Amino acid sequence: MFPVVTAKIMRAIDQRAINDLGIPSITMMENAGASVFREMQKRFSDLSHKKIFIFCGTGNNGGDGFVIARHLFNLGSEVIVLLAGKRAELKGDTQINANSAQNIGTQIYELNIENLNSHDHKIRHCSIIIDALLGTGLNRPVSGFMEKVIDKINQFERFKKFVISVDINSGVDSNSGQLIGPHVKSNLTLALAYLKQSHLIHPSAGIMEEVQLIDIGIPKKAAEGQKIEVNLSTNEDIKSYFQKRDPNSHKGNYGHVLVLAGSSGKEGAAGLTALAVLRSGAGLCTLALPKSSQKVMHPMEVMTLPLPETFNGALSIHAKKPIIDLLYGKSVVAIGPGISTDSETVALISEILPHIRCPLILDADALNALSMHKDLLKKLQPETVLTPHPKEMSRLIGISTEEIQRNRLQIASMFSRDNSLTLVLKGSPSLIGLSDGSIVINPTGNPGMATGGSGDVLTGIIAGLISQGLSSSKASIAGTYIHGQAGDHFAKSESQTTLIAGDLLRSLPENLKHIVP
Repeated sequence: MFPVVTAKIMRAIDQRAINDLGIPSITMMENAGASVFREMQKRFSDLSHKKIFIFCGTGNNGGDGFVIARHLFNLGSEVIVLLAGKRAELKGDTQINANSAQNIGTQIYELNIENLNSHDHKIRHCSIIIDALLGTGLNRPVSGFMEKVIDKINQFERFKKFVISVDINSGVDSNSGQLIGPHVKSNLTLALAYLKQSHLIHPSAGIMEEVQLIDIGIPKKAAEGQKIEVNLSTNEDIKSYFQKRDPNSHKGNYGHVLVLAGSSGKEGAAGLTALAVLRSGAGLCTLALPKSSQKVMHPMEVMTLPLPETFNGALSIHAKKPIIDLLYGKSVVAIGPGISTDSETVALISEILPHIRCPLILDADALNALSMHKDLLKKLQPETVLTPHPKEMSRLIGISTEEIQRNRLQIASMFSRDNSLTLVLKGSPSLIGLSDGSIVINPTGNPGMATGGSGDVLTGIIAGLISQGLSSSKASIAGTYIHGQAGDHFAKSESQTTLIAGDLLRSLPENLKHIVP
């Protein structure tokens, strides 16, 4: 897992490195600027022939910019620094690095409101613009002169300049993921030492075409004692969850999943979930659905069982006893896809939930039913997984979708901790909230997956992984990652626009063979 920090935690790590581990702050600034420079060398083979403008602020982010300028000048690049402020305002390490850059011949110009446009002609003919204005300390919208400087950088977007932001885009609050005011749009954001939350959370992540984490030499020991509750899952993490199958095994070794899903006209959701259970490696899957729906389901590998139904073709309250009987011997139960919010079905779900003792996944209309019986939340087993999209989450906790989207990390953390369960809050990116309040951010997936049935496939994958022995938390982390990776695979080989839920099922084998031994 890659730790994801807040600005406050990053400051604490920096201070520990300086005060306790004896790493001079100017060394850290040098490391930061030099690391950015080396990353640029990797990306631009002709960097020495590039014309580059660096917009520097008067704080530490600007200091990083002066270090970058010195290395670029030494390489032979044509580099010009535009300082958003006065040289007299510079202090400490930033002042030292500004002096060093100027002493070797780097051109440094002070910007003010009167001369802000005086370099436009030269900027129009440069190749790269580097944003080293503000860094991670911002917690309110920029205004006045700095707003105009940011607008100046953005106005050259139409001239196809390659914009690099140092650590985080100027104007962006590092923590919230929200765009709180004017901000720089970048082609590349180089995160220093640790990823910050706004590198990954939309809408702020949407203004960063690419984010690359770079090492600046801060020892891991500097982070000891910091309560880092947010992490980014990686391919190596997911691979570590799986073991090679025993050659002397049979279908019973890989679990039996019960899926309660479907209603009249929504049989497809049930089928997608059940097939995803099997595609993800479960040994057996029984799909229990309304009697009339069972007649139109023909997935050969899935066992189906008809249940009593209402006049509208939804699960009837009379299905309670057959379902309770079905629970015997099941490894996992998944409830919700296409199940409808018929009043009898809602009552049925509320009555069967207390009888389920194995791991449980609630999705779609099962979540909507749960929102009508919120007292049941505290009675769910610890191995329960909820997989809401923001609107379903809104119904569960009684606040607006807009507020959820503004506070996704905090809400996911609080909800999963308060209810001692695993939460998969779907979105861009999807967040997995664990029972201790920690959060795992999922890095896979793309907008093409915003299509009907995509969530049903995710529910099936998670259920299938739990049935094979993964904990609910690990299955949710891995399932979300694999689900998104399947979408990415299809988008790369075909397109985002044409992706449908069935394509996720078809892409699963190719993706799983690179993860499961």
